[in-house]
Amino acid sequence: MMADLMTFGRLLVPKLRIFLRPGRSREARSLIRFAFFTGLGLLFALSMYFAIVWFLRQCLSVELVGALIPKKLMAWVLLVLLSVLLLSATIGSFSTFFLSRDLTLLVSSPVAVGPLYFARFVEMVLHSSWMVVCFGLPVFFAYGKVYQAQASYYAGLAGFFPALILLPTGVGALVASVLTRIFSARRSRDLLILLSMLGFVVVYLMVRASRPERLLDEDSFGSMVEFINMFQAPAGGILPVSWATETLFGLLQGKQISVGGPLISIWLTVGMLMSLNGWVGCALYRTGFARAQEGRVGKSAGRFGRKSRGRVLGSWLDHIGRRTGNVHMAMLVKDLRVFFRDPNQWLQLLLLGALAGVYLLNFGYLKHADFNWFTLYTVNHVLVGLVLAGVAVRFVFPAVSLEGKAYWIVRSAPLRSKAFLHNKLLVHFVPVAVLGLGLTLMTCTILEIHKAFVILSVGFVLAMSLGICALAVGIGAVYPRFDTENPAKIPTGVGGVLYMICGCLFVLGLLLAGFYPTWILYHLAGQDPRVHMQPGWLGLSLISAAILVVGAAWIPMALGAGNLEKREE
Repeated sequence: MMADLMTFGRLLVPKLRIFLRPGRSREARSLIRFAFFTGLGLLFALSMYFAIVWFLRQCLSVELVGALIPKKLMAWVLLVLLSVLLLSATIGSFSTFFLSRDLTLLVSSPVAVGPLYFARFVEMVLHSSWMVVCFGLPVFFAYGKVYQAQASYYAGLAGFFPALILLPTGVGALVASVLTRIFSARRSRDLLILLSMLGFVVVYLMVRASRPERLLDEDSFGSMVEFINMFQAPAGGILPVSWATETLFGLLQGKQISVGGPLISIWLTVGMLMSLNGWVGCALYRTGFARAQEGRVGKSAGRFGRKSRGRVLGSWLDHIGRRTGNVHMAMLVKDLRVFFRDPNQWLQLLLLGALAGVYLLNFGYLKHADFNWFTLYTVNHVLVGLVLAGVAVRFVFPAVSLEGKAYWIVRSAPLRSKAFLHNKLLVHFVPVAVLGLGLTLMTCTILEIHKAFVILSVGFVLAMSLGICALAVGIGAVYPRFDTENPAKIPTGVGGVLYMICGCLFVLGLLLAGFYPTWILYHLAGQDPRVHMQPGWLGLSLISAAILVVGAAWIPMALGAGNLEKREE
């Protein structure tokens, strides 16, 4: 037993040192990055804390029903946070337990399975739960501030919160072990990503079907009794979430309640779950790790490796690349092949479609609100720009980094870095522009606006898509991460944050620069005699918009090409 504990500590110490001292690395700027992200996280947590304090005070100021909302809100917050943690822990368990690079050395060494499994479990918990801690603790501290809670509330929170983190992470590790034994780790992870995207769509449709906006309409309920019963409905007494909610809310209100019973029950559940992980997870670990190392057999490979069926998009794409003899066409073919070979990439097209559907559905609801069509037309440009910036940070920003270790082929080829980045820009500009134009044309159809404004929107979206894609490719080349296996981790660094800031500023700046021509056209179409076009303002507006687009398209691309030229690896 003591030997296993010592082995567990030796396996965990290096990971804890990296986790607790992220500023000490071979890069001189890592400490600045750590301070930047820490400050950004604290700023977000404080903002969330004050927002929840304001919301709770507004709820309590409502007569009769105001005191019922905070308790229901606490249960919903816990349920959402633990659901997100369960999904994150399950997907993260595949990478932490079965796909990490150092596992080949550790599994082949004389290390017992138990210490290795639980050391990886602790690492997975740290990586999966930080977001829940950052989002969850400010909410509960806000509850304590509003209700002026006593020390017993914070003591109960310290007892419940770690257990609530261990429950979904333990279930996630167990599910990952069982799925890897049945399938491979990569296929199981891809399946869960797909199911999570479909689940998001289903949950959103269920929320929209319940029409939460009814809460703002006093005539939506038959009586006050029906309204009160909606908030007093039980949330499921057998769930640990309900144990924590009932106990913590009772402590908030200063009631004399027994904390020992629910606390012992939830920690006994955690202990049983950890024991189940030790029995099942450890027993399946070596077999699951062996299955995770198996390669994927292509469906086009027949007997003795002969080709039996064509690949995705057919062989005609390869023929086009060979016949043209153009290096840009060859790279285009290569990027398309890589995209469709990686399920982590093309599966997210489903999420992109769901995002577009959610946007159009919500915009359809805005049409029935008491807003002028020109206001919705202007807001639509801002929202489309932010949607495109969010899509580009996931699909366009990692474009350079996804070359990975094969980037040396690009460096050794007779191809300048500027031409390489221009090819990346061309490949990604087309789908981003198509998405932006699709959203814009559909929303213009919903608003039933004049064709002149539709043409103006098309030009605006094309210019905005060019600037957004150029910013993403250029900044992605300034901050490349060729050693990252998971594409989802590429935008999480300083480069991703810098791109989102620059992208949002570019969208807002372009909207402000192009607002005057749109405003003039709106009033001229309405034949308003009080408004006269000023040629000076019109020229300044158009010149400012052109400078913004050219600057966003040229400066980051030039900086990215210069940074790639200086790289030696």
